[in-house]
Amino acid sequence: MVGVLLKTKIHIPKSRPGLVGRTRLLDRLDEGLLMDKPFTLISAPAGYGKTTLVTNWFERIHRAKAWLSLDEHDNDPVRFFSYLIATLQTVDLTMGKESAKLLSESGMIPAQALVVTLLNEILKAPKPFILVLDDFHVIKNESIFRAVQAILDHHPPFLHLLMITREDPALSLPRFRVRNQMTEIRMEDLRFDLVEMGAFFSTAAGVKLKDEEVAALEVRTEGWVAGLQLAALSIKGWASEQVSEFIKTFSGNHRYIIDYLMEEVINRTTPEIRVFLARTAVLDRFNAELGDELTGESNSKKIIARLEQANLFLIPLDSECRWYRYHHLFAQFLRTELTKSEQIHVQQRAALWFADNGLPEEGIKYALAAGVFDFAGDLLKAEAPRVFQRGEIVTLLDWLNLLPVELVDSSVELAGYKAWSLFLLGKSEEAVHYLQRTDEIKAENSDPLAEGRLLALRGWIANYREDPRTKEIALLAIEKLGDQDPFFREVSLMSLGHAQRKNDSMPESTATLYKAYDTARTAGHMFTSLGALLDITMNLVIQGRRRESMGLCNYALEQYVDSQGKPLLMTELLYIPLGILLYEGNDLKQSRDYLEQGIRASHSIGLNRILGGDAEQTLALVYWALGDFQSAWDLLEKAKANTDAKAFPIIWDRYKAFEAYLLLNQGDLSGALAWVESLGPKPVDSITSFKEIPYMVIARTLYRAGRYDQAWELLKRLRQFDRERERYGRLVYVNIVSSLVLQALGRREEAIRSMEEAVNFASAEGYIRPFLSEGSEVGELLMAVKATNQEFLKMLHPPSISFLPDSGMIETLSLRELEVLSLVAAGLSNEEIGTKLFISLGTVKWHVRNIFGKLDVGSRTQAVVRAQQLGLFKKSGP
Repeated sequence: MVGVLLKTKIHIPKSRPGLVGRTRLLDRLDEGLLMDKPFTLISAPAGYGKTTLVTNWFERIHRAKAWLSLDEHDNDPVRFFSYLIATLQTVDLTMGKESAKLLSESGMIPAQALVVTLLNEILKAPKPFILVLDDFHVIKNESIFRAVQAILDHHPPFLHLLMITREDPALSLPRFRVRNQMTEIRMEDLRFDLVEMGAFFSTAAGVKLKDEEVAALEVRTEGWVAGLQLAALSIKGWASEQVSEFIKTFSGNHRYIIDYLMEEVINRTTPEIRVFLARTAVLDRFNAELGDELTGESNSKKIIARLEQANLFLIPLDSECRWYRYHHLFAQFLRTELTKSEQIHVQQRAALWFADNGLPEEGIKYALAAGVFDFAGDLLKAEAPRVFQRGEIVTLLDWLNLLPVELVDSSVELAGYKAWSLFLLGKSEEAVHYLQRTDEIKAENSDPLAEGRLLALRGWIANYREDPRTKEIALLAIEKLGDQDPFFREVSLMSLGHAQRKNDSMPESTATLYKAYDTARTAGHMFTSLGALLDITMNLVIQGRRRESMGLCNYALEQYVDSQGKPLLMTELLYIPLGILLYEGNDLKQSRDYLEQGIRASHSIGLNRILGGDAEQTLALVYWALGDFQSAWDLLEKAKANTDAKAFPIIWDRYKAFEAYLLLNQGDLSGALAWVESLGPKPVDSITSFKEIPYMVIARTLYRAGRYDQAWELLKRLRQFDRERERYGRLVYVNIVSSLVLQALGRREEAIRSMEEAVNFASAEGYIRPFLSEGSEVGELLMAVKATNQEFLKMLHPPSISFLPDSGMIETLSLRELEVLSLVAAGLSNEEIGTKLFISLGTVKWHVRNIFGKLDVGSRTQAVVRAQQLGLFKKSGP
């Protein structure tokens, strides 16, 4: 937010002259600074002089200061950070500059991403300063608590955070106490003692009280500053005998005291001032023009001047003394002077005034409070696009929830924004349910732009639910939106690109995603532009354009940087596709480092899952390839726990497929088969981009189980799917597994051709891992391949494969075949070999048959003798 409202919230309140100096408390505040404690907490109920103490302290210390007055609307993380950045920039204009740029370029940026950037900027503050967060008790949002906790945990050396609150915040206060990192001032500290009370009445009321009178007041008020101030206002100008009589009758608890004393104070004002006080107290802030509007008079400016002179709980909110509010306790009392209908009337007039004076958000607030829902709805429709674009989703949903359900349900604009807000706040099921309810809204009640926004959400959710209508919905959304709303157009283009990835040619999908990227970049939407870029890089991986994809990632990592030249936190998400690409090139350790860095970045900005789970799934494969099996299992289990199976069933299925793949790799064929039969996608289903990887796990499982015909039928369909859609990166894997199945079926020539096709394509783009991840059987087929790139072919042979050019063998034995042969020589049965090697009985028989053929023998005994003659056991070992 900008303009007057922002200025009032970051204005440092003026200290009040003539008040009693509270030396003992001011010294404690000084001590906290001198001891370099990073945090001061001032916690006490209303009316104990918390803010006054701090403003008086500010008068005596020479250090830069920043002040942020919070209200309940600041529970929206985007609003909170907007104000916090503006507050920090009152100390130094460069502080928060990069964070402000991120926020302005994409209000959709997750809070965690912003706090990391902002914290780095605070760490580089050029001079010591104090940041005050006033009224922090209004904050309830967990992400804001985490942000403040992060700032305190890192305690930037030049920052001293001072928090004013009526209740303790949800922060690690015990830890700060144990480490002596916090100064605390509480209710018992803020109470006036007898000496301070005597001095206060002498200054504020011009009355010197007797010791017993001071003591009586101390007992009555328990040193409560607000009560004492009201008492001073009540007795100001009285004779000493009147004061004594007043104190004798003055008794009761705080609630009674404030009602009694305020009545005393109010009754001493004129009728026109009482009207002004009661009506303006309904609002959180007011100025002279608004006062005239609410009272129907033209004397508000004079009344405000008189209230300031009388020190009547009036607090200026800016240095120009244009906007004001009352002390909270005083405002609460004044509101009781009006009936409910009178308050509603004031709120209605205020709503109109704010709307007419360019402050629509406050117009919405008071229209909702007054129950003028049609007017509030109209204002909300006009303002929602701007609020949504800024990312103030919490605020938007709060407004929508205050409107009658039937009003929202009858408007495509309002219904669409409610569904979007629910979805973006992680309430996927509620969003889907709400979308289903909005199907009944008649089209004539909305305009094409509103329909387009709603369709954009439908398309986005349909994509992750594998809805075949995704493409149709996205195209209709793009048509309705035109060029009028860049953000929703970006979302619709990305949904369309995803739909095309599943069923159309990959170049077509990539072209659409580039349109989304260009639209987002032109509009300055960094978060969505990076999202589109991530999708583009993954498309290129699937297409087999590995080198181009790596170049794009590295380019973006160099372009989206902070002032120190380091990649922005959101840009670090690109380490995920880069890590996947390095895995394909068999650079396992670098792949692991990049994937871990990218996943950490995604978690830092609040994304539990990125790229449909590709990051976690590939990292699990990297761990497995490096022999860190437990980390692979732990990672998949954690990723699965962070996935909403109902909202995103296909992503859940992919995780289950990867678990089955790991079971297969560790020899648990029965476990993998159980998944094929019960949990996995069925081969009779149509093939899509999301389902291809689970289908490949099914094909591998069927192959290991000796069900070659079934495996081949599925692989044929996968090969056709990938070829028709130019998914050559995936086709490498399909061709390799197809070669193994064809070999098992006795169709060796076809098997070799399939492997040659895989090698010739992979060599151009550096795909190495696909050949190494499918088992030692691949090595034998590679020996028969006639590839143009022999150097690449050499890289694909695992060093453990025995090559015996002088042995007289027609074909070499693979590593797995050598393992089986050594166990045959040890006298193990086929069943025992299968148990020891974690492979099925059918697979053992297949290996034994291959061994007999390669050694040109007809029995186990002959095979062992022939192997000894060739020196296989001596060279390779068991």
